[in-house]
Amino acid sequence: MTESKKYPWHDSAWQHVQSMAEQERLPHALLILGQDGLDNDQLAKQIVTSILCLHPSTDFTACGLCHSCQLMSAESHPDHHIVAPEEAGKVIKVDQIRELISKQSLMPKISPAKTVIISQADQMNHNAFNSLLKLLEEPTNNTVLVLIANNSHALPITIKSRCQNLNIRTPDTDTAMQWLSLNQDQFSAEQCDVLLKMTNNSPLSALALGESGLEQYEQIMSGITLLMKVQANPIELTAQWQAFDPMVIMMQLQRLFETKISTLLKSPSTEQSQILRPYWAIVDCILHTMKLLSSKNNANTTLLMEDFMVAVMQQASVIRSHQK
Repeated sequence: MTESKKYPWHDSAWQHVQSMAEQERLPHALLILGQDGLDNDQLAKQIVTSILCLHPSTDFTACGLCHSCQLMSAESHPDHHIVAPEEAGKVIKVDQIRELISKQSLMPKISPAKTVIISQADQMNHNAFNSLLKLLEEPTNNTVLVLIANNSHALPITIKSRCQNLNIRTPDTDTAMQWLSLNQDQFSAEQCDVLLKMTNNSPLSALALGESGLEQYEQIMSGITLLMKVQANPIELTAQWQAFDPMVIMMQLQRLFETKISTLLKSPSTEQSQILRPYWAIVDCILHTMKLLSSKNNANTTLLMEDFMVAVMQQASVIRSHQK
């Protein structure tokens, strides 16, 4: 059997793929959807390795020993191709998809099929999407495409509808905490909880943040305290936060304010009902900023953060006016 990383949050999707394979109903295109930090590329590799394996087990597990598995391990399999943005932060270009289409006319050289992984499939320009659509509409024989995307909304419905979707759910806190406790011994349970809150329960992202994430957490908490006291300078605070991933900042703040709202809802009073609206408005600002950060329009992050801070202080003023 092949040695590979396996994560509990992939189990359900993998079992579904196994079931389709056992029934000989594996589709020509799979779409793995899930947030960053879950290593969904690993699941895609596990799937294509089993497809290409010359002697898979009855439960669709790659043997890890055949020539095909060895080539996959060495990342040199002639029947497997990977498409991804050529540079970090860039889009997949139409020429990359056209080159892929030209390769699909070739017959498999070693395995009974050919496979393709398209990583960050939601990072394509319009022409690339149209070119990919042609490939999905007219699939070549014995070829399986596996698309991986974080942002479902960035994918055209015409692409999603032509793929078998595998939705990877973010693990619950207990599962994420258990995985972290088994895979690191540097941080306490309390520190792991902080890191998970910063990454929306993505264990691998939490592990990657590590010590710097804990330092970032403290700085962000200090900054948001100033914002809520309407004492912050948005320009100076934005400059201080530039060293941090803005999406991670937003996820930390989203958890913080949603927890605050939950607390207010549990013990309603006249004062608390009055301040719920501005707290909800802050959450809306966070979600709007996250949407802009994840768009392909190359938004000015500095201006986005400054505008966000101004909006937070406006709502904080409303909250403070009701607390006097």
